[in-house]
Amino acid sequence: MSRSRSRSRNVGRNARWNRAGETVLSVTDLRISFYTDEETIRAVDGISFDVKAGETVGIVGESVTARSIMGLIESPGRIEEESSIRFGDRELTDLSAREYRRIRGSGIAMVFQDPLTSLNPVYTVGNQIKEALRLHRGLRGSTATEAAVDLVEAVSIPDACRRLTEYPISSRVGCASGR
Repeated sequence: MSRSRSRSRNVGRNARWNRAGETVLSVTDLRISFYTDEETIRAVDGISFDVKAGETVGIVGESVTARSIMGLIESPGRIEEESSIRFGDRELTDLSAREYRRIRGSGIAMVFQDPLTSLNPVYTVGNQIKEALRLHRGLRGSTATEAAVDLVEAVSIPDACRRLTEYPISSRVGCASGR
């Protein structure tokens, strides 16, 4: 199997959204409130946006909007009923925790702002990527290693095979290294 075929199989998992201009994520009238005994805090009050295939969107500020898209809002917070978060053809606000776990990481993911806390310093970069591939795509062994190399190459990190054997602290993989 050639490298280009491998990349399209492993990285292009959501190929149905590869057409430019097609909406991948649609957030409509998102309202998130936190309820306490003393008060109700509206953390997000009616924002709407779409993300099209091929676009990169950064949400600046508190991460409550991104956490809501990922299904990570915990009590006493909640997404209000009039809110809609659609990923492809699925309404995410209707998903159970179990259903969310199936798409989190394999269909939709979040890049945290602090790269030093994103990877565990006691495991190699490759082990951590392969763990995610095992959990979300069922890949193991050489298939997982090949997919991990493809993913590292897809984000333009040079010498992907070597980088997978490094630990996050010693590697230049993280953004915190400034390289």
